[in-house]
Amino acid sequence: MALMDLYAPVYPLKGYAMSISAKDVLAAKKDLRPRDLPTRIVSDKYMFTSRLGDEIRITSIGEFSGWSTSPTPKVDEEFRHEAIRQFPQLEPFIKEAKTKCGHRPYVSDGILLLGRIHSFENLLVSCGPGSNGWKLAMGSGEIAERLVAGQTEDDISKELGFDAHAFSPAGRVLHAPTLTRLYRARWNV
Repeated sequence: MALMDLYAPVYPLKGYAMSISAKDVLAAKKDLRPRDLPTRIVSDKYMFTSRLGDEIRITSIGEFSGWSTSPTPKVDEEFRHEAIRQFPQLEPFIKEAKTKCGHRPYVSDGILLLGRIHSFENLLVSCGPGSNGWKLAMGSGEIAERLVAGQTEDDISKELGFDAHAFSPAGRVLHAPTLTRLYRARWNV
């Protein structure tokens, strides 16, 4: 949006993840059976674990640390400690797994930006879910589809029973040419 002179309060929330091969675990630990490993999505207030084929993917923790995608040692240590607490049978594999970090777009007020940018005829945004992207994907996709199809936020609010205006980018996405020029210069865009 910076290329269109628009400022949106979206910041990089650094998320931590690691992947472990279920085949490697079962080959190395003969006392474990496939049912001893996560086979579906497991979630609690600290960790989110999913299984896709052979891959056991463990994710957690969000931190604001600028644009770095390198793990912060203390945070990585806490991430591994929590993963071992949840999956003690995977301890040696968790200790050896490479931690990967990536940015999750996070809106400063924690409320998804979802709706039309009224200063542009054909611009609709859905951004800033942070670590809730998977949780919000179906619902935000539904709202975006309805807006593209011509429904108004009032129509959506009445039909779905909540205030769709709450997600509106109006007043939160701003025309700010000077600020966006600075951002573009900073990030060589």
